[in-house]
Amino acid sequence: MRAPHSPPGDPVVGNAIRFARAPLDYLDTIRDAYADGILHLSGMMGPGIYVVLDPTLVHRVLVDDHDRYRKPQIRPELVDPLVGEGLLTSEGDHWRRQRTTLQPAFFTSRLRGFDETIVDFTRATTATWTDGQEFDLYRELGVLTVRIIARLLLGVDLSRADAADVGEAMLAVGEGLAVSPGGVVRPPWLELPPPREYQQAIRELEDVTARVFAMHEPGGDDVLSLLQRAITDEPDAFPEDELRDQVMTMLLAGHETTALTLTYAFFLLSQYPETRTRLKSEVDEVVDGVPGWGDLAALDYTERVIHETLRVLPPVWAQFRQPLADARLGDYRIPEGAPLMLPQWAIHRSSRHWDAPLTFDPDRWDGRRPAEVPAYFPFGAGPRACIGRQLAIVESKLILATVLAEWDVEVLDDEVPRRAAITMQPTGPVSAVVRRR
Repeated sequence: MRAPHSPPGDPVVGNAIRFARAPLDYLDTIRDAYADGILHLSGMMGPGIYVVLDPTLVHRVLVDDHDRYRKPQIRPELVDPLVGEGLLTSEGDHWRRQRTTLQPAFFTSRLRGFDETIVDFTRATTATWTDGQEFDLYRELGVLTVRIIARLLLGVDLSRADAADVGEAMLAVGEGLAVSPGGVVRPPWLELPPPREYQQAIRELEDVTARVFAMHEPGGDDVLSLLQRAITDEPDAFPEDELRDQVMTMLLAGHETTALTLTYAFFLLSQYPETRTRLKSEVDEVVDGVPGWGDLAALDYTERVIHETLRVLPPVWAQFRQPLADARLGDYRIPEGAPLMLPQWAIHRSSRHWDAPLTFDPDRWDGRRPAEVPAYFPFGAGPRACIGRQLAIVESKLILATVLAEWDVEVLDDEVPRRAAITMQPTGPVSAVVRRR
């Protein structure tokens, strides 16, 4: 075994600082320049970061040898107060118990009943639009997806004001968790207190969570009801903050990736007007009135647009793992506990795995099953793949079809500046204009 190649860097702080200054740009730089599978980004303190660029090795980590890796504790002083030990961050038996408890809320048999709720909330949103109106598309879609997830997964109807509070808080969270030079060069043992804005965002989220608890009626098959029954049956198996942590996780993770997928889809459709025209033609042909579950199979091109959006502009830009013991990945030696980065951003956009990778081409998915493409993993892979991945696709298809059946949406910006945080968030408003068809 050998140590992975390390690109040139600063003699004092290493090359990780180059990544931290502009993470997505740096991944663009290295994705095709280094073909040997793994790169080592050295930091001033600690083991640095090992970037895995070979899809076969990504599969090894996430699927084949998943039990030899865990999710690293990244910025625990910020993440722990936010989602605690929710489904995104928990490990071991605790995570397995959570996943087993919550899985029924995402069964296909339950998803079949979600279409009417998704469409109704979407139409309620578009009913407030006026012809020629301009607004921040990302925030508008964020309010919509928060309200949908609150109804479907938590069994409550959040007001637009509460949903907007969640969206605003998520922006502050994203800013606080964004990759930065200070975060990379700071010693692992040095934990700074969360910024004031970050602490305020958590307080606002907890206020919304408290209102969710107050409105919720137990006994259903939503996430909150499933957890309440499990805790009643096995009170010693769940920690005291289980309900709070999972509600916070669902509010944030449940809406953010879908809002981003739709935002980036409308952006890309604005950049590729022929693709937008073709998509509208499919919606016009398939949808009679409003879309429903029975239309999903026929909305084939719509689904290809979503998968291509997730490839070109993946909301989750990277996965992270660390080996529980010294590991071998291909020909490389990875020390125990060293952070591994598995970057969708780089692999999804590499010419080594895709023809014309930066071109938005939904037809590349014609006859191609996403699950069978090694260089495509927008929701992760293996046992810890996103529990809501099927819901996210269904929701995105129904929202796109519902909107486009009545409205044209044009993003006015030629580029959407983004930051690498937990997700790939826009750093400012995404200006869009809507016109009635």
